[in-house]
Amino acid sequence: MTEDHSLRPRAISRRQFIKVAAAAAGLLAACRPAQQPSPAPTTVPTSLPGHTPAPPDTPVPTLTSAPTTAPLPTSSMPRPEIIKMYPDGPSRVVHTHHASVWNGENLVPEAIRQMLDASITALTGLSGATAAWAALFAPHERVAVKVNTYGGGFGGSRVFTHVPLVMAIAQSLQDAGVPPEQVFVYDCVTTDLEGAGYLLNREEQGVRCYGTTPDWEEEGDYVAGWTLSGKDIRLSRILLDCDALINVPVLKTHGRSGFTFALKSHYGTFDRPEDFHGELILADIAELNALPPIKDRTRLVVGDALEAACLRGANGWPDWSLALKGDSVLMSFDPVAMDTVGLEYACKLAAENGQETTVERIMASATLKRSAELGVGAYSLDDIDLIEATL
Repeated sequence: MTEDHSLRPRAISRRQFIKVAAAAAGLLAACRPAQQPSPAPTTVPTSLPGHTPAPPDTPVPTLTSAPTTAPLPTSSMPRPEIIKMYPDGPSRVVHTHHASVWNGENLVPEAIRQMLDASITALTGLSGATAAWAALFAPHERVAVKVNTYGGGFGGSRVFTHVPLVMAIAQSLQDAGVPPEQVFVYDCVTTDLEGAGYLLNREEQGVRCYGTTPDWEEEGDYVAGWTLSGKDIRLSRILLDCDALINVPVLKTHGRSGFTFALKSHYGTFDRPEDFHGELILADIAELNALPPIKDRTRLVVGDALEAACLRGANGWPDWSLALKGDSVLMSFDPVAMDTVGLEYACKLAAENGQETTVERIMASATLKRSAELGVGAYSLDDIDLIEATL
């Protein structure tokens, strides 16, 4: 029986907040969020509902294991004891909403900071946000922040990880004692970051922000030593030079993998993503995230659902220009649990706008199951603790 993780309506204080909107007019310039005490969220622990079979004529993808190697050292920094995820306990995902996070076409940095503070305290169980960040990241650590800006430099996707969210994360790290020079915001290509509204910085002062490669036509700073589906790949030196990783993906459906969020975001962490969009993509995504340099460095996942690209265009492929404006972020230690919840949320948004997502669900579920088999995280309903929070 194929699992169906459909999230059903609940009698909780949750607004129906997603509506169809035009693509965002632009991202805000980088700025430092104001310091404000976070309001206490209304949190409702929930469990994902049961299983129903998929339609009998829906093909189920077959995954082929891809050999992987990891000859280079992984992160020398062990995960803090406060990080709890399956099998040590249920993998928690916190989904936090804020009705006032948008002011017209602009995001409100203060609201984003409140969402992060509420999420990190609910995730860790600690009473203060600064203490929670400090429990996860030490002042001597170098922290990589992986964002998704694919297409920013050539007019592809217009839905990117939002700059104000990333700057709020960077400020939270600084408040917890991590110097700004030890925070590295990165994606595959520098021109994509710039086109998505990020302020580039390779200097010795301030938060660093640049891509592994300058543009799509140039050679990047990658390190060899791994294989995926029997092909040699190289990983970003930016990631390898850091001790910890914060993955900040943006919510999208995808024509070949069904879905892109935390796991597929790392197609921006290695040097040959264009060669891994074929018939093995569902397995490749899982195997990539099981590589120790990615798996062992992942300290936190902050899912950007402030906008989502979950609608299909005229040709049936997801249309990245059709942005659904939202009011939420998700947070977890577990990228698989994050994507399990994120997939259901994306399918819900599509359904609310009259679109069917059976194919996307089944493709993405194959990757999630394989990722769980490889020990990347939790996919089973019984192993995920979902908390909805409303500010």
